[in-house]
Amino acid sequence: MPTPLLHTVRPQHTARRVTSPTIGQCFDVEVSREVNGWLIRIPEIDGVTRASRRATVELAARRCIATKTGIPIGYVAVLVHF
Repeated sequence: MPTPLLHTVRPQHTARRVTSPTIGQCFDVEVSREVNGWLIRIPEIDGVTRASRRATVELAARRCIATKTGIPIGYVAVLVHF
């Protein structure tokens, strides 16, 4: 009678749940038009800021995130939703 095959048990690797903002995390940014510029909301950190021109929305969002989280601005990535 042949011996049964033994299966090697490998530990399952799962992604860690992020409970606080980290370097390399991409933040979703919601932008809406106002009379005097743009309102920028960053739900993940409960952040709100403003920009006077559309061209400066991304930079304003990155500065706000860097200030509130302590992540260096060069490591902050955003995905802007108009």
